[in-house]
Amino acid sequence: MRPTMPRLATAILGLVLSLCATTGAAAQNEDAPIRYVVRKGDTLIGLGDRYFRTPQSYKIVQRQNRIANPYAIPIGKILSIPRSLLKYRPASAEIIAVRGQVTQDNSAATTGQKLQEGTAITTGPSSFATMVLDDGSRISLPSNSAIRIRRLRTYLLGNILDYDFDVARGGIRSSVVKQKSPDDSYRVRTPKAVSAVRGTDFQSRYDADTQNDFAEVVEGGLSVDTGGENARALPAGNGLAVKADGGVLTEALLPAPELLTPGKLQADKIVRFAAALSGPIRYTIATDSGFIEQIADSIVQDGKAEFADLPNGNYFVRARAISAAGLQGIPATFTFKRRLNSVTGSAGKEKDGFVFRWRAEGDGPQKFHFQLFRNAVTNVAMVDEAGLDSMMITLSDLPPADYYWRVGSTQYADGEASTSWTPIEKITVAGP
Repeated sequence: MRPTMPRLATAILGLVLSLCATTGAAAQNEDAPIRYVVRKGDTLIGLGDRYFRTPQSYKIVQRQNRIANPYAIPIGKILSIPRSLLKYRPASAEIIAVRGQVTQDNSAATTGQKLQEGTAITTGPSSFATMVLDDGSRISLPSNSAIRIRRLRTYLLGNILDYDFDVARGGIRSSVVKQKSPDDSYRVRTPKAVSAVRGTDFQSRYDADTQNDFAEVVEGGLSVDTGGENARALPAGNGLAVKADGGVLTEALLPAPELLTPGKLQADKIVRFAAALSGPIRYTIATDSGFIEQIADSIVQDGKAEFADLPNGNYFVRARAISAAGLQGIPATFTFKRRLNSVTGSAGKEKDGFVFRWRAEGDGPQKFHFQLFRNAVTNVAMVDEAGLDSMMITLSDLPPADYYWRVGSTQYADGEASTSWTPIEKITVAGP
């Protein structure tokens, strides 16, 4: 079932998503005040001097918290202090992986760069970026995304963290470290939604073509507040979509897809993956299990994906099935090895007999294995030549018959030997 929530009213700023804490799923206001427990010796004047951007702002705190005497505050009283009044030190987001066309404020982004509040980051086609925040949280941008860092700061009062990102196009995958204070804040905004979390693994996305917003929770949990209604829990394994007209739906994420031989050696010129069941799937390839160094990404409609120009190496592939509502499901992650060892062949009648030629691609020493079968490939090969250095072989005096042949390329790399074969080809020798 797909329970549908009431349509958002026009005046509502946006959908608020907040983490399901162990004590309940309370929605978090985007600028919720910071709480401070009064200690012995504290005065509002002293707090203002140490922590407020303008010392005289203590009067605002005094009025909002109904304190009669700013010099005498009961020990243990909890003060509610607006974030806008507090001093902070800038935090930073360090770029730890870049691939393709990635820009920050219209300049090329590079690994090791520190980004500050207000920075705009974009990724082009087949381009990716990953950043790490001061607390160890990571955010990854897929291809064709555009975000802006709205807020990136640590308040001096209690070392409270405040991270805030705008998604204008594409998405962000967030892996958020469990935060230490209930006042720490991590938010990702899409045009019609605000995702606020405290230690979880989730995606926030915005599809500019359909104007739909999405949130998919892999670990942790979210609660949904549409304003004036009880918050609804969105636990791990569930997703939420906000349609262009403001309609909201939630549903269980599709299970991790099963891939056909995902760990096989990828030796062909084109790297291919296929799911056991046909349907839309998003494939992502990275050089690490955390998908920090992403190098390729593709959404296919039939479960079959192809990637060209993938260098030799060891990789990870992540697959997520996509529901009819557009929500991306639970990821399945597999390892695979890429060693280009592609061979193609041709055959024809020439003056000296039948000539079989082949061409191979790949790195490292290669030897070739030629096989020719008469009438059926189930028979013992009538020609079986292994360890060839040449890329051709000539056979004369072939009696009339149907013949089947193939060539194998054995590559030696990294202390291993692997063999790739051409498809079985047929050639007919006619009688005189």
